[in-house]
Amino acid sequence: MKKIAIVGLSVALTACVSGDYVTDVTSESYREDYKVAKVEPTMIHDMSETMAEKPMEAQAVKPAMNTTAKAKPAVAIIPPTAKQTAMNPRYGFTIQVVAVGSQAKVDQFARKLPRDGQPIWENYKVVNGTKWYTVLYGDYATRKDAKKAINELSAEFQQLKPFVKSIDEIKSSQFPTLNKLN
Repeated sequence: MKKIAIVGLSVALTACVSGDYVTDVTSESYREDYKVAKVEPTMIHDMSETMAEKPMEAQAVKPAMNTTAKAKPAVAIIPPTAKQTAMNPRYGFTIQVVAVGSQAKVDQFARKLPRDGQPIWENYKVVNGTKWYTVLYGDYATRKDAKKAINELSAEFQQLKPFVKSIDEIKSSQFPTLNKLN
């Protein structure tokens, strides 16, 4: 097998060295012609004579207007359709209230959170081989609104040192398992 490889290599090298080897190299160039737009000269009015005749308060300089220009139509801004809104949901901010190690504790904390129409979620993840369940409360448009809502939580939850978390970061994390509890 080695002899065949050596003979094949020597034949290939001999073919490369032979004088009959021809290389055709071609190239193409392309030239693009540009048209230069013609600019119509604007009328320049010598203001020096008229400015000397009028007092300073009455002098006003008006820009020259091109009478041949057409007015552009106004752009209509249309709100997104229901289908477009469903395709791009808004992900705001939420409050991570607590992280616990069991589903029973998640349920216990979720029952104690206020029932004021704000959503309550759990997010399951594994950190350093340990299972964690985080309890998340609320959906706020801005980080500032979420921080304000932390101050409105009961003293029991404030002792747990809740913090603001981006729902978008949760959705794009390694563990995007938000389960709505209410």
